[in-house]
Amino acid sequence: MARAFVTSPPSGELYLIQGEQPDTRDVEDARQWVTIYRELATFAERTLNRLRSGDGNGQAVALSHDADERSMEAHFRRLQSRLDFWEHRLWELAGLDLDVRRRLLSYAGRHLTLTRREVELLAFIARRPGQFYSATQLVNLAWGAPELSAEQLRTYVVRLRRHLATARVPARLVSEPRRGYGLVFTA
Repeated sequence: MARAFVTSPPSGELYLIQGEQPDTRDVEDARQWVTIYRELATFAERTLNRLRSGDGNGQAVALSHDADERSMEAHFRRLQSRLDFWEHRLWELAGLDLDVRRRLLSYAGRHLTLTRREVELLAFIARRPGQFYSATQLVNLAWGAPELSAEQLRTYVVRLRRHLATARVPARLVSEPRRGYGLVFTA
């Protein structure tokens, strides 16, 4: 059975940030760690991309470029692994499960069957709770279908909102002016 959010924690020794408690039972703690690791991973990825492109912002690079790139790649993979762990933990604590292959959203004993487009959209934004995307970004990133219009996206957003509300899922699909659409977990 294909799961959207199952990621194994990294094997071997785990380096945690001070205060990080992987066994927390608090949904808000997990949401906060998702936010923290997303910011760290995004910064590490930008730095890695600058190293790969050779853009040193006009500064002379004193250390070996290859060693820097390998080190940053390892750092980025570790941060991404922790982000994956916390995203999975957040869904687990919220009692949610999304089976993409079967197009099934489960919460509190309720099971909702979604359309292909609904499950693809939910899977995309659920992997990035709290991040916002414009309509154009969502049709390209979630569906890879730039021919779809913003109005068509809104139809699926309305349907997903209805599904989440019907199942009383502790998350809302919100839209904010100039930021776009995002999934926000509620208390």
